Amino acid sequence: MKEFRFSDFLSPGRLLTWRRLLWRSQYFPPERLLELQQRLFRNILRHALARVPFYRNWAVARGLRPEDFRTLDDLRRLPLITKDMVREHPESFMADRFQRCYPSERLTSGTTGTPLRVYWDKASNVLELMCSWRHYSWAGYRVGAPFVDLRSYLQPLAEGYRWNWRCRGLEVSSDFVQSHPGRDTASLLRRFRVRLWRGNPTIIEALIHKMNTENVEFPKPLAVVTIGEQLLPHVRASISSALGVPVLDQYGLMEHNALICQCPAGGYHVAAEYGLIEILKEDGTPASPGEEGQIIATGLHNRAFPLLRYATRDYAVASDRLCSCGRTLPLVAFISGRNDDRVLTPDGRWVKNMQQAFNGVSGIRQGQIIQERDAGLHVYVITTPSFGPEQEALLMRQLRQKVGRSLPLRIRRVDALPHLAGRKFKFVVNLLNEGTSSPPRLSSPGAE
Repeated sequence: MKEFRFSDFLSPGRLLTWRRLLWRSQYFPPERLLELQQRLFRNILRHALARVPFYRNWAVARGLRPEDFRTLDDLRRLPLITKDMVREHPESFMADRFQRCYPSERLTSGTTGTPLRVYWDKASNVLELMCSWRHYSWAGYRVGAPFVDLRSYLQPLAEGYRWNWRCRGLEVSSDFVQSHPGRDTASLLRRFRVRLWRGNPTIIEALIHKMNTENVEFPKPLAVVTIGEQLLPHVRASISSALGVPVLDQYGLMEHNALICQCPAGGYHVAAEYGLIEILKEDGTPASPGEEGQIIATGLHNRAFPLLRYATRDYAVASDRLCSCGRTLPLVAFISGRNDDRVLTPDGRWVKNMQQAFNGVSGIRQGQIIQERDAGLHVYVITTPSFGPEQEALLMRQLRQKVGRSLPLRIRRVDALPHLAGRKFKFVVNLLNEGTSSPPRLSSPGAE
């Protein structure tokens, strides 16, 4: 859980304003929602061109002024901002009179390299809180009800867990889940009367498996909100079948410029009041419905450290449909992965969306794909008794459909996944060109 400080959120006027607006705007007619987005975009752009060194210098060099940006289509005139640009010159994105925005420094997780140093301001903190509250309310959660936060923590918790009374959140680390019997966590859930589970999906799935294996009874939540990792189909199915409650995925960025929330009807809704999202193909053109592209995020509220047209290196599939839930917030079809969640074939082709190879394969509790530095592909799976020869053959066929016949490929059944060094679970680990050592050699049956 991000550090919760009252000073970051103590703004009653903003809280009430956003509470009234967000609960109405999710049902706005499209033209009214577009009008709201255009107004918010003009405000942040005017601020960026006047007070943020990078955007100010860029606009001056081209003779551009705020009035030259009339509609959201003009957003594409702005340059793409990469993570390397922010990492190398963070001061260029700090607004003049930076401290007047009450900034809070944060580091991204750094799962794909050196962590980024970014800043939030109070206005974006308040909106982040209110958008998350709205998301949880879709499953019947009411603010103030206790919830549990299950994830890896950069700063270890002294006892493996703690009660954060300021936000009524029970923080439980992945280390505690892994090292303690399931009954210990179940006892905490009962003790603090937890009503909502949120956290990394692999940790939540591991906890459920441990409690079920021990035949431990535990209180069911209203819903599960998964964050911080890509929610893979077999992990979603495992959580959903075990708990029988909605599993709502959420995609967000530490940079505070994009938020996508899944509703109980399954739709991935863009929080349009929070930020603008473009989905661009490799050639820079917008993805059509059903096509995959990179998520380009434009935050609408962080005046301390605005990032407009920020290349996230995350991928989604575009959609133009309306959700059956009745909300008019724009949709993406699904979040499909990160740019680095891919493997390289001998013919030089990069292959993404490797999780698709697991579709329809039963008996896999957890899996991980590792491309070794010798380019070979090793697929590690933690299985249940239903994973027999037919399921293994199906997985192999679907893997071959993704990567072809020429890439060395083995399936290995293991008791624990070999590459868990990062703060977040990575489904695909590519060790090509990395200076790290290969994962440990595990004795297990292989295929092919």
